Amino acid sequence: MANKIVLLGAGNVATHLARAFSGAGHEIALWNRSEAALKSIVAELGCPCTTDMDALPKDADVYIISVKDDAVDSVAEQLAHTLGKTKATVAHTAGSLPKSLLDKHFENAGVIYPMQTFSREKALDYKEIPFFIEEEDDVLKRLALTVSEHVFTLTSEQRKVLHLASVFACNFANHCYTIAEDVLRQIDIPFATLLPLIKETTQKVSVLSPREAQTGPAVREDDTVLGRQIHLLDSRPDLRDIYILMSNSIISYKLGVKS
Repeated sequence: MANKIVLLGAGNVATHLARAFSGAGHEIALWNRSEAALKSIVAELGCPCTTDMDALPKDADVYIISVKDDAVDSVAEQLAHTLGKTKATVAHTAGSLPKSLLDKHFENAGVIYPMQTFSREKALDYKEIPFFIEEEDDVLKRLALTVSEHVFTLTSEQRKVLHLASVFACNFANHCYTIAEDVLRQIDIPFATLLPLIKETTQKVSVLSPREAQTGPAVREDDTVLGRQIHLLDSRPDLRDIYILMSNSIISYKLGVKS
């Protein structure tokens, strides 16, 4: 059954959710403080958009707040004032914020957290994205199942741990790519030369555990290579410290010591 959905925000996550829900046949409307951020969504999806929260539909089934974490509470307070007492489900998309942040404003509050890295210009296969839901009923779960084949229920405390894991797996890994690109500039080699290595590493952890897939001088405890590479970073003590910490962590995990 199609739902009437209002998305509050126009960033990467909100844009992709608008695409996903619109593509699944739901009726979409968007609000954002900045009109400029809405223009591309209007051009792409043709859905109603506004910078005036009072102009939003008051009869939507679901309102989804998808803004920066530190703005969720203020947007929720403003939306509560606009809607008054409502039976609609109001959710946020933040991985690290609790459901209780909305409980104080709305009778039917929840969380719908799509665990993926979102860039506005990069197309995604939404049915492969895992959605993590927290709610009192099944409104958000049914909604998520219209766009994804992987929908799970987690508490706020569990989702904090999930979000921490995703920061290591995605944000920190991508920062390592940034460092690698910076290192390669010293010898005028493009980052693209690492893509086959990155692809194989990513594919390997789909059939092996990350611990089993680990290779390199640290897991071999090759002190000669480790020492040479640390020396190469003498002019970049910031990167040298990261290298040493990461290498020591790999060795500790190999030895079964995580502290």
